[in-house]
Formats: sequence, structure tokens, C-alpha cells
Amino acid sequence: MQFSESAEIALVRALREEDSMTAFDALYHQHFPAVYANILRLVRDETAAQDIVQEVFIRLWERRKLLQEGQPAGNWLFVVSYNRSVNHLRSVLRMRLQTADLSNTPGTEDDWQVHSIQLDMLEKAIDQLPPQRKKVFLLCKIQGKTYAEAATELKISHYTVKEHIVKATRFIREYIHLQPEWQTLVATIPFFTAILEQ
Repeated sequence: MQFSESAEIALVRALREEDSMTAFDALYHQHFPAVYANILRLVRDETAAQDIVQEVFIRLWERRKLLQEGQPAGNWLFVVSYNRSVNHLRSVLRMRLQTADLSNTPGTEDDWQVHSIQLDMLEKAIDQLPPQRKKVFLLCKIQGKTYAEAATELKISHYTVKEHIVKATRFIREYIHLQPEWQTLVATIPFFTAILEQ
């Protein structure tokens, strides 16, 4: 069952002000499938995605008093899940570097550096988007919402959402190409591809 925005805001209020487990459970069941799907799309590991989604909802409970008045929980959940997913990817890359026998696996350190640079570049590029374009990009490319859903949430037209996505994607690609590290990334850009071409 999908809640309306006003119903979800009421649940957030009950969670924040009354420590309501009923409200928490309702929000969990409402958002778990989409949050999990987006985490899985980023980390591409079912076990890791299950762990991360549980961490995200534990964080929701722990930070309930800090939730914003009058705002649904969805945006908060997707921002936190995106950040946790990126942190997981960094940890995996770091661990691979530390546990690899570098004498037998040439390029391992370079691979870790490439992926780390990719994550940094993508985050910096997204941060430089104009506020509304950044919201649209995060809703559609990170949260996985359709253009229609993003248009309804932001109270703009479907066409405007599409324009924002086209311009944001173009900006991010141009931003990446202008970075000195770009030549390092020519051979392998899976993270960029996962975000920009979905």
C-alpha cells in the first residue's frame, strides 16, 4: 500500500515526536523495496545490499528526532542509502587493495585508484548542478523515480524533468572529460555508466 505524501508526513511526525514503532514499520514497508533496489543497482551485491538497507533503516530510527518537519522520509532514505552505497564501494576497493598479492595481480592498486577517482568525480559533478537540476537528477538517477514521479513530486512538467536530466547528464560528462584524471578512466568507467546510462 502506497501512502499519500500527507499520510507519510504524518507518519514521519509520529516517528519523530512519539517514537512510534507503528509509524516506523509503515515507513519501512513503504520504502524498503525501492531503497533496496537502488542500493543493489549501485553495489551489485545482494548480501551487501541487504546489509546496507538494514543499516539505512537503523539510521532512520536513530536519527528520527532530526527528521525535517513537513517532509516525507523518502528523500532522506535515498540520500542516506546512496551515501552508504558509495562508502561500501570505497571499502570494497580498499579491502581488495589491502588483501591482494600485488606481485601477482598487477594493476590492483591502479584499479582501486580509478574507482575511487570515479566516485569522487561523480559526487563533485553532482554537487555543482543547479539546485533544481540536482534534485531532478538525484530523484531519477539515484532514487530511480520515473520522470512522471519526479515531475509530480517537484510540481514541474514531465518535459522539464527530461530537460534537466539531459542537461545534467551532459554537464556531468563534460565535467568528467575536463578533469586531469580523465585519461586514467578511459579504459574502465562502470560506475559512471551505471548512473548516467540507466
